[in-house]
Amino acid sequence: MPHSEAEIDAIRRELKGIYEEAARLFSEVVEAFKDTHFWDLHPDVWSKLAPGRQATAIRLRERLKPLMLRIIEVAKHSPLLSEADQTDLQIATRKMSAALHFKEYRRWEPEVLHDEGTVLGVRAAGQSEVGVEPRDAVEYFRAAYEKVLETIDLLSPTPEELPSAITSTEVPTVRRYRPNTAFIMMWISDEHPELEDVKNCFKEVFKVFGIAAVRSDEIEHGDVITKRILDEIATSEYLIADLTGERPSVYYEVGYAHATGKRPILYRKKGTPLHFDLAVHNVPEYENITDLKQKLQKRLSILTNRELKE
Repeated sequence: MPHSEAEIDAIRRELKGIYEEAARLFSEVVEAFKDTHFWDLHPDVWSKLAPGRQATAIRLRERLKPLMLRIIEVAKHSPLLSEADQTDLQIATRKMSAALHFKEYRRWEPEVLHDEGTVLGVRAAGQSEVGVEPRDAVEYFRAAYEKVLETIDLLSPTPEELPSAITSTEVPTVRRYRPNTAFIMMWISDEHPELEDVKNCFKEVFKVFGIAAVRSDEIEHGDVITKRILDEIATSEYLIADLTGERPSVYYEVGYAHATGKRPILYRKKGTPLHFDLAVHNVPEYENITDLKQKLQKRLSILTNRELKE
């Protein structure tokens, strides 16, 4: 599950503290060697540093290591981040650590060596650290730090931001959803107060299974409501629809759910006809709210393999 905003803020503050202290160290080193030609420092700026500055750099590296391990661990549980993001965090860690030693961390993928179509061999993947001048070390450290900050912003989005954020991430091979959430698709009308009983029945039954269910009119949004509804459909773990009233909007939402590969739980009040596009699906009828409640409880017991929470 996503971590709390308080945890993420603590991580962000700790990283910022390391960055600010590193920036002071880099500034001191740049000033100390401002009149020294790089080739007089190359290839090992580190050995030319005063012992006190070496000690500061070592201490910063020791602080950075456990913090980055913590960030990577949190990233594993973020619904917005993938293994590729974790790899980027690992690379950023190496870059910041190398920069504190006034080196540039480099890595490369395997490369096929060829000459005019003739394969000569394959250069294996690898990595290295090469000495750089102090001003360049500053920039390498800053770029890696900013990359980590961008990733931290995705560790724990707010509940309002989460559906849209998930659907906007470009990770097509990974299906993302918010665990223990459900979205209700049904007719909403002030002229039919009995619909509130249906909505409340859905919410109450899902609740006893530890699942939070919402309907579109309960969502806070600053975006076009249609997009927010589609985001909810795409990212909720469970979907349920009442086809009573044969509303075009409900049919559209169910169709969108099917298009994303999801299979909503479908019900209809007894006597409600089915349109041809859903006639082949299982859409049980219910006599009344008690009947609907019993049917949904049995269905969720099978789908979740969970005991009811009294």
